[in-house]
Amino acid sequence: MAETPTTPAEAHARRTSVQQRLSLLEGELQQLRQELTHLDGELRLPGLFLTLEVAGAQALLPTEVVQEVVRLVEIQPLPGAPAHVAGAFVYRGTSAIVVDLAVLLGVRREPEMDAHLVVCSGARTVALLVDRVRDIVETPALVEGDAAGAHRSPWDTTGLMGGLCRLPEGGLLPLLRTTLLLATPEGT
Repeated sequence: MAETPTTPAEAHARRTSVQQRLSLLEGELQQLRQELTHLDGELRLPGLFLTLEVAGAQALLPTEVVQEVVRLVEIQPLPGAPAHVAGAFVYRGTSAIVVDLAVLLGVRREPEMDAHLVVCSGARTVALLVDRVRDIVETPALVEGDAAGAHRSPWDTTGLMGGLCRLPEGGLLPLLRTTLLLATPEGT
């Protein structure tokens, strides 16, 4: 059992350390998936994945990190926060940081009234601001090589893409790296 930090500085240092280790593990998992794909030709990812749409781009997010999908609510700005942090709102009695995925794609716009917040669990509650949640995909196949190389996505330049998946009904969508999305910036 892990020790409970006694001061806010210790708690912050511990949270940062855990987030860094989780990011490293996610990177290693991505490399191992690529290696398996090269050996087997196709690797099916277990579980369910939400199909998100943001600024005309779609991507997959593992449902294992999702607590709930809610309609857009009033978001309170956070002075001094990075541009991609839209602000915060109260979610079930706790403060949730809102990350605007469109800003991470390089698109600045006011979200429409029918936008959604995908509330995720992590070291801190983070809600991803998306235009809409399209559907749920079960066990997509991770692809590499020629299929992945020929496909270009707006997510390619964000550093958030953890791979490219072939959907059971056809088509390719990027898989988002959750540890990078759910890491909260300093001071928020």
